[in-house]
Amino acid sequence: MSAESPRFRVSLIIVVYMLVVHALAASAFVLPWPPHALPVALTLYVAMGLGTTVGLHRLICHRAFECPRWVEYGLVTVAMLTGQGSPLLWAATHRIHHAKADTEGDVHSPERGLWYAHMGWILNEASTDDDAWRTWCKDLAGDRYYHWLLRFRLGPQVIAVLVLGLTLGWRTLPAYFFLPMVSWMQSTYAVNSVCHARAFGTRVHDTRDHSRNVWWVSVLALGEGWHNNHHAFPASARHGWVWWQVDVGWTFIRCLRAVGLARQVHLPTPNLR
Repeated sequence: MSAESPRFRVSLIIVVYMLVVHALAASAFVLPWPPHALPVALTLYVAMGLGTTVGLHRLICHRAFECPRWVEYGLVTVAMLTGQGSPLLWAATHRIHHAKADTEGDVHSPERGLWYAHMGWILNEASTDDDAWRTWCKDLAGDRYYHWLLRFRLGPQVIAVLVLGLTLGWRTLPAYFFLPMVSWMQSTYAVNSVCHARAFGTRVHDTRDHSRNVWWVSVLALGEGWHNNHHAFPASARHGWVWWQVDVGWTFIRCLRAVGLARQVHLPTPNLR
């Protein structure tokens, strides 16, 4: 699909934002690495990942488990460090994806090209409806914090950059913050693109979409790569269903349950309904 198409309107703001954060992440490889850069970056990568896969995805999109409100807000706020848009818009887009997966109306299907599914839809102003949450997220529509994040969606990211820059030094930001942030962004984008492309992975369940289990995406995306499993039973808190399907998100939910911070944890039923 060309940029001149009436259904593809390039958002210059998002293009500039993407170029800036990717350039800052790349600069980590030419600047001197600050002390303990690798463990700090890995820790932040996992934190952002768990905030996304557990908080945004399994919790508020699918209500795969319940937890105290402060835990929910904490997870979602950490996810917002990646600049993925507000929780209301994120949840609306994802719920539309499940309702129309790989058909007309799916926001990020590889049916429109692998690159479009990976990042193109994010750069396209016409791909999403800013008011879609009113229809698709009625259960979240009354949450005042999520409305604040709808208005100030980059707020958590800006605060994190300021705190890290002022305390650890501005030269540390590429390695400490932007490299893990961009790495996680690309990992979660791969779930939309690679895990719905026929060229990758395997299909265990005969779902009505083209979702696939891709082991290496699951490693990068903390369990999200078992995507065919997820589409077979979207409400499951567990995406890796057998012992060798590593699912870090599920391990984290089990830890929350063990200390009393997760309850009503949904798992696949025998008939996957």
